[in-house]
Amino acid sequence: MTSCPRDGGASPAATLKHRDRCPKPARRRQGRAALAAGLGLLGFLAASPVLAQSTSSPPSLPLPLPLASDSDAAQGGSGNRVAVEVGSLGDVTPDYAGTLEEGGGGFPVDMWKGTDRALVEALLPKLPPAVSSPAVRDLERRLLLTDAEAPAGRSGGVDLFTARAERLQAMGLAKDAAALLALMPSRRADKTAARLRIDSLLRSGDTAGACKAVDETRGVASADAAWQQAQVFCQLHAGQAQQAALGLDLLRDQGVKDPAFFKLAAALGGQKTELDGLADPSALDLAMIRSAGLPLPRDAAQSQDPYVLAALAQDRALDPGTRLGAAERAAASGVLSAAQLQEAYTGATFAPGDLADAIAASAKEPGPSGRALLYQATGAAAGSQARARLLQAALDRSRRQGGYFLAVRVNLDYLLPIAPTPDLVWFAADAGRALYAAGRYEQANAWLELARGRAASEPAAAAAAAALAVYARVAGVGPPLAWDPAALAKWRESGGNSEPALRLLAVFDGLGEPMAGGWSMIGDPAARDLAAPAPAPDPAVLFNLADAAAGKRTGETVLLAIYALGPAGPARCDPISLSRAIAALRQIGLDSEARAIALEALVASGV
Repeated sequence: MTSCPRDGGASPAATLKHRDRCPKPARRRQGRAALAAGLGLLGFLAASPVLAQSTSSPPSLPLPLPLASDSDAAQGGSGNRVAVEVGSLGDVTPDYAGTLEEGGGGFPVDMWKGTDRALVEALLPKLPPAVSSPAVRDLERRLLLTDAEAPAGRSGGVDLFTARAERLQAMGLAKDAAALLALMPSRRADKTAARLRIDSLLRSGDTAGACKAVDETRGVASADAAWQQAQVFCQLHAGQAQQAALGLDLLRDQGVKDPAFFKLAAALGGQKTELDGLADPSALDLAMIRSAGLPLPRDAAQSQDPYVLAALAQDRALDPGTRLGAAERAAASGVLSAAQLQEAYTGATFAPGDLADAIAASAKEPGPSGRALLYQATGAAAGSQARARLLQAALDRSRRQGGYFLAVRVNLDYLLPIAPTPDLVWFAADAGRALYAAGRYEQANAWLELARGRAASEPAAAAAAAALAVYARVAGVGPPLAWDPAALAKWRESGGNSEPALRLLAVFDGLGEPMAGGWSMIGDPAARDLAAPAPAPDPAVLFNLADAAAGKRTGETVLLAIYALGPAGPARCDPISLSRAIAALRQIGLDSEARAIALEALVASGV
């Protein structure tokens, strides 16, 4: 990869002005139906007979971002552009190679065209892991792995290979992080990149690859104590006891204080060793424990590291509740697959009486054990009616307790074979909602049609039809909805001032089809339910987001949209940020991604 010539030392300044980039470097292309009651959803859809159809907060932007001047606009910039100037935008640091190409999951190779590197360096390392949002998590993974031309502008010292790998590892995507760092030119590597590469390979279970990386990074990292510890492990793993002993002596002479490491090294050397405790095992600790055949210390269950959680989930010495909880959290982070969580659920043991009355028994144990019990009972159920009852309980509880999208993934194999027949109309809302959430729109629409066909005579079917019509429209597979202003007024009186309700309005606003008169019906702000309000949006982020989308700057728009949605994701971010993020993504052609985010917010709103 070539880079544009540097201008020789302009220092970072303080406003963002987008200028023409240097020529492209020559390189390889790389609730519940209850919002029906609570929010009055079923009431504010105009009825014919039931509905009428036309057939945890991101930090403030850490940069001074004044509005652009009139002279900026005269040069072709947007009148409301907000950004940061960093000297010559002709400088390009070639550090955005990736494993995903356009057409294979990646964004366009020129996704950073027109974006100042300073903005990317400031925000990319702060992106949230997005554990609670599958849609945002997918966008973030693609942003970090796309094979693209690097953003132009003088570097402030942030290497984007390293920053991206660190974010991927924080997301629980160690294999992706390792694959990305394998593309990093050796001349760019330093001890931080070396440590990340070795850790990522160890977390992936690739001991041979990690030890190869130790050898390959010797020149840049051999003075780092963490690298030396990894080398000792690799020597012990290869049976090179004498070399390992020398390395251990060197670490002691350097004053390295890591009792767990030295105990694990002794265990790998054949000594009988017990770990007293290890509350937050590192990647190297996990690899050494696994290699020595030792159990994880019990206090490791306190860790939030998804790889530690995955190891706990497979540790038979732990009590079942701890193992199941760890398995769920690891699966939510993507370290364990849905199939592995299913296996963990299947391996739990229950009394025969509990399986026979799983809904009642699981209600007394609402945590991981209760969910495992429902899963096992669903698999053992005879007939669609019994299976649907169990699925309804599992899906409904996950909506109220959290983890809905994980529950959908885990139970999808049991849900898909159930046909939408008239005797199952009571299950239509739950089944359709889960299938829309899973992106199975054709099967979801079949449940919507079932509900519509029975809506005139059955109130439950009418409620399901109204709710699923909203899901179909948000997913982009349903006709426009007609909103009844009189019913909207009723909705306001029955809960339309709550945060979930505002988020629902924001979804339709972001999709370009606001509920007619919806915002005007909000009423007295003092009446709003603000027990746990979403944090206020950062205006600088939103102005930049709108400007990036208008300029079709793909990478910048995706980066700012993720940043605007924040750690809480679509389910709990403020309504304005939600609306703007959805609208911006659609404006750059990411309609399906925007709708996936909207569906997550819709589930959280209680529809």
